[in-house]
Amino acid sequence: MIRTVLIASLLAAAPAFAADSDNPIKGMSEVSMKVGQSKVIWGWRGECGKRPKGVDPNRTRATKLGVLRNGKWGVFKSRSCGGWTPASEVIFTAKKKGREVIRTQFDQKITITVR
Repeated sequence: MIRTVLIASLLAAAPAFAADSDNPIKGMSEVSMKVGQSKVIWGWRGECGKRPKGVDPNRTRATKLGVLRNGKWGVFKSRSCGGWTPASEVIFTAKKKGREVIRTQFDQKITITVR
């Protein structure tokens, strides 16, 4: 069974920091990894050209197969913004084998397979 989790649950009231243009964040639609591995799977962005509000680097969100957390600041290439915009890494750490689908803030699906 495929379960969906909304990445928005990683947000909380916390100060924002400057974006790092030296850290381009790539969005993934499919991710394959082993138990224990961590990968950046998405960039959580704010309004175009602005940092996302309420990103807490200490907050985590459990999923069926692992844990989501925020990572370093960077920039994310957004179609709706027409280019690069400040973002925070969304990192998935695999805890057990299986397959699940999670959804991003704009309803983009990411299929995660853990082997």
